[in-house]
Amino acid sequence: MRNLLITMLLLLPIAAAAENDAFKNMDKAQMQQVMQKMKAMQDCVKHIDKTDMQAFQAQAKQMTAEVERLCAAGKRDEAMARAMEFGKDVSANKAMQQMKQCGDGITEALPLLPDTTQGQNQAGSSRHVCDH
Repeated sequence: MRNLLITMLLLLPIAAAAENDAFKNMDKAQMQQVMQKMKAMQDCVKHIDKTDMQAFQAQAKQMTAEVERLCAAGKRDEAMARAMEFGKDVSANKAMQQMKQCGDGITEALPLLPDTTQGQNQAGSSRHVCDH
């Protein structure tokens, strides 16, 4: 069940873009390739250690609570530093590295996807963890 949830979270950008004209212009062969890559990603996610994922999830919840407390206390710099530190932890986490590898095939299969980050953080604008 957890693997299904994780897979669905990884597929959210794809689902959001499904209404895009780029998908309407895909032929059957391209769509079949996308479906094969999605299945491969789902199979890949099934092999990620559940214990590692649970430990990471617990760490993420703890970090979120800590950052929220710091923000509420007006300690914006500390909150941002903690969030950045956690970002480094994420990139070093074995389960998250595996998750990224599982998703790499999808990005290769979907060159027509629109930029899903558009509007999230425009160049030159700063985003702070406390301003979410």
